[in-house]
Amino acid sequence: MRMIRNPRRIAAFGFSLTLHVLVLVLWPAAAPSPRAASSGHSDKTVAVFDATPSEDSRYPGLNPLSPNDDDWFHTPDRPSPLSIGTFTFDVRRIAEHAEVLFPFFIPGVSLEHFTLAPQRKPQDHLGNPFAAAPNKSRAASSKRPLLLSDAAVQATVDKAWSRHDRWRNFQSIKTLVDTYSPDDGKLPNVLQAYREQNAFQPFSDATIRDPRLWTELEIAADHVSFIGFIRQYVSEHPSTKVTTELLFLLERMAEASRNMLTTVLDTQPSIQLQWTRAKNHEAYDLFVNIRGYYLRRLERRGLVSADDITEYFDSVRLAILTGILRTTPQGYRANDARFLIGTIYWREHKQEDALASWREMTPPTPRTDAERDSYVIAYTNVLRVIALRRDVSVDALQEQTLTSDIARILDAQHGRWIVSSYERLRQFGFAFDTY
Repeated sequence: MRMIRNPRRIAAFGFSLTLHVLVLVLWPAAAPSPRAASSGHSDKTVAVFDATPSEDSRYPGLNPLSPNDDDWFHTPDRPSPLSIGTFTFDVRRIAEHAEVLFPFFIPGVSLEHFTLAPQRKPQDHLGNPFAAAPNKSRAASSKRPLLLSDAAVQATVDKAWSRHDRWRNFQSIKTLVDTYSPDDGKLPNVLQAYREQNAFQPFSDATIRDPRLWTELEIAADHVSFIGFIRQYVSEHPSTKVTTELLFLLERMAEASRNMLTTVLDTQPSIQLQWTRAKNHEAYDLFVNIRGYYLRRLERRGLVSADDITEYFDSVRLAILTGILRTTPQGYRANDARFLIGTIYWREHKQEDALASWREMTPPTPRTDAERDSYVIAYTNVLRVIALRRDVSVDALQEQTLTSDIARILDAQHGRWIVSSYERLRQFGFAFDTY
């Protein structure tokens, strides 16, 4: 694939398709460490997971930032806030985290610090990224279980809801995570509900791009705080239910980070940020610098199209989900992980890989608590339709029917999310295009 020399041309590969459509935005957490490397089968750059022993001194869980990056730029020392309507965006915080707004891409998040990869010697390079997890810590087993009714779980999650200020509102749940058992009680339920109801929110443009863009950048600036927290917790409490829930949150964050990066790349400042330019020129210049920086880094990695970038972030998500399967205790939420793995493969038109993952799912039973899985409706329907395709010797009509059935199931899952998101936003007085 020919590399584009003009960074601004990267947007022509498909980012304009995201204008005026919903974008999924998540919160911060921790992740593996994707390193770009050239594929032997094409010129395209894909993610290869190269765990390194060190991590950045300022941002636990991240690979070290290069102190001599000639691509970087000087951000304003104390940029003034940007106010749109009744909300004020913290431009200073965005500026302070400009180098790590998309940490799954730059500088990368090291798998070895999240119990998803083995500890390795510095001279080692590539190997199996998922070793067996260590035993649970004694400290974890000594914590008392969180005892809450279902109504109290919901109230806890409602208290932590936020449209934009994610890390600050998460503190009430963080206190619970630091205090209670990672396996017994309702703490895993709280985190699962938090991820389902609070973390993955749709955003769309109204009349101007400015509010959505600055909301997403402010959320992105919080990512490293979540990453540091999750990095510490999962390394201290490996192979527990709460760790599994935090890793699921991490996986959603990787997808959201990709969508937020798309918003940045797809935004033409001179056309779509005229309001920002008129109100706060420092904020406008900051965004122009941020966008240019990530365009240059993407070009350097050979990620020159929307499909390239999606493939890169999909590889991150697959690494996290595969790690969950290897470390989750007693198969806890394994069906959800396999469903998501299969969904990623299916969207990439790798049908046999998708079916192989889905065939490993098992029907939900009360004994396994699988009835509370996030994707139980969808994966139960997938199990039903693939039951008719036990071997690869199917005719064209069966293949077409299977493809149609799977597409309908995945679309229905997305539709359920849209409806539930609409109701959730309305509960707090918001809509898809309000912030």
